[in-house]
Amino acid sequence: MIVRVRPLWLAVLVLLGGGWPDARAAGMSLLGTWQIVEAQPGPWLAQNQQAAYAAEGKRMLKLAITFAPQQVKSKYKALNCTSSVIYEPNSLEADALFQGNLPEPNPSAAAQRMGFAKGEVPGVDVKCVNASYTFHFRDANTVLFNMNSVIYTLKRQ
Repeated sequence: MIVRVRPLWLAVLVLLGGGWPDARAAGMSLLGTWQIVEAQPGPWLAQNQQAAYAAEGKRMLKLAITFAPQQVKSKYKALNCTSSVIYEPNSLEADALFQGNLPEPNPSAAAQRMGFAKGEVPGVDVKCVNASYTFHFRDANTVLFNMNSVIYTLKRQ
């Protein structure tokens, strides 16, 4: 379900204790400031591609990303969304994480090696005019997402 909230209604929801309905997944909120603390090449990449993707990810370390009700801001333009951001909660099985790219024959084992618990993983799809990303919660203060075959780990600041 996609939820768009206008500023007045948003204030009413917050005052009534409704919180931010569009940026939560299984009780975990994406709203706030996060920092990229780790970047790893996707485990689906060939061994000879790992070094190039590791270098790309290293450049993004320490990048801060702020998720607000109506925008996403960072110094990296591809992640910015200045209007009409849509947060859509989801819950995915291990074989669907990172666009279904975890290695076979056992994507669940790969997900567990990445720190995810067994079963469905809560997440939030963030949709903007210029891009769409899925953030998977490892826990309430840690999310992972895939961009350009690099898996980034963000920690809440």
